[in-house]
Amino acid sequence: MRQLLILPLFFLPVLAKAQVNLVRNGSFEQYSSCPNGIDQIKKAIFWQTTDSLPFTSSCSPEYCNTCANAVTSGVSVPSNGIYYHYPRSGNGMVQANMYFDSSYFGETAQRNYTQGHLYGSLIAGKNYCITFYVTLAQASAYANNHIGAYLDNGKIDSAKNATICGLPQVTIYPQAVTTTIINDTLNWVKIQGSFIADGSEKIITLGNFFDAAHTDTTQLHYPISSGEFSYYLIDDVSVIESSSVADAGPDAVTGVGVMHHIGTYEEGMPCTWYAYGDTTPIGYGGGINVTPVATGTYKYVIKLDLCGNITYDTMTLTVWPAGLNYPYPQVDKLRMYPNPASNLLTVENANNCEIAIFDVVGKHFLHAGIASDKEVIDISALPIGIYMVQLIDYETKEKVVRQVLKE
Repeated sequence: MRQLLILPLFFLPVLAKAQVNLVRNGSFEQYSSCPNGIDQIKKAIFWQTTDSLPFTSSCSPEYCNTCANAVTSGVSVPSNGIYYHYPRSGNGMVQANMYFDSSYFGETAQRNYTQGHLYGSLIAGKNYCITFYVTLAQASAYANNHIGAYLDNGKIDSAKNATICGLPQVTIYPQAVTTTIINDTLNWVKIQGSFIADGSEKIITLGNFFDAAHTDTTQLHYPISSGEFSYYLIDDVSVIESSSVADAGPDAVTGVGVMHHIGTYEEGMPCTWYAYGDTTPIGYGGGINVTPVATGTYKYVIKLDLCGNITYDTMTLTVWPAGLNYPYPQVDKLRMYPNPASNLLTVENANNCEIAIFDVVGKHFLHAGIASDKEVIDISALPIGIYMVQLIDYETKEKVVRQVLKE
């Protein structure tokens, strides 16, 4: 086992700009511990509420996950008594109040704001597309419009107190907002907006910033056992440079009945997957798992929609009979850990491969060969952020890309 040291490489070309989500934990998959009750958005890593009270504020959104206890938690998936729904992708999502009838509860009643972190400040002058998905919980008393996303430097939460809790924020106009009342309880509805960054944006806040007089509503149920609220589920939040293109990942080989991941490991992506030649979606997000049941060649298409800039990419998966040796490395055996990583990254089962590490804008930090089944890579000099680890087999030229978070 050898340890590789990172050396700057300025002579390598910058790769084509593929899809990169700048929102940390955009599909709410990573958590500090499984949620076991309401008001626990802070258990989703890199997410918080604009109220500073941990896990106790009535203004905090619910973090819902399939790992939650279905009987006692109130945040279980697919049902918690307020909704019956699965996440758009993965296992996690958020439940948030977007409107309340003030005639019942007064002006201090609940309204939730969900706040997340980007990997760093956006680049001034660049055009970005914000995307997130919502669906209405079945027990909602109302449906409403003006659900939006607002990006800033965190000033909205600078006081770290309850002054924003439950109240409209009429001085804020989100960069992405829907003017249509969303009353769909079955499908995930996409909300998008594009804007040019000023370079200070590093926090994204989701919610309804408009007051009741400027929020259009439809009353759905009366009387209401669950209160005079609108409850929406949120999933797959992304901020991506608008000129980015779809990335279906490299062609690959697998065996019959073997689960294989296609695409990238990007979370929260506004992507839809299809079998080649078919228009029925088979999955969502930056990548999906497929398990072919027969030998042959399969093609998959990914569609990326960035505020009207729609691009496609295709990958081919060759499936060999069970028990036969593949003509390419079995990339599903490749392991990289830990992830997130702080100082050292271990790579296993990548013998005879070339490794490269680059950041989200294509700058390379490492280029070396791997000559053993287990390598330890020193990444302590890398700034905190998201990186792509690329492995290319010397003989077959098969390429594998994995996403790694440096803490």
